[in-house]
Amino acid sequence: MTAMINFAGGRGGHAPVVGNCAPESLVKAAFSYGTTARVPLLWINSENDTYFDPKLVNRMVEAYGKGGGRAVHRPVGPFGQDGHTLAGND
Repeated sequence: MTAMINFAGGRGGHAPVVGNCAPESLVKAAFSYGTTARVPLLWINSENDTYFDPKLVNRMVEAYGKGGGRAVHRPVGPFGQDGHTLAGND
C-alpha cells in the first residue's frame, strides 16, 4: 500500500510573526491538494508546534478532506520546546 506522512506540514511562520503568516492560504492549499490526492495521508502534528497551532491544523485537515483527500489525523502531545521539530530540527 502506498501512503504519505505529513509531519507538521505547511509553509510560513515565525520571524517576525509567532504562528503562521498566511493561515487562510494554507487552508485553501490543503483543499486544493485534497482535490488531486490519490493515496491516503497520515497527518501528524504536535500540540506545541509554534508554526502550525492545533486549530490551524484541524482546519487544514478538514479542508483537505473536503477537497476529496483521505487523511487520518494523529495529533501528539507537546514535544520539546517547539513541537515543530518533532520529525527533525529546522
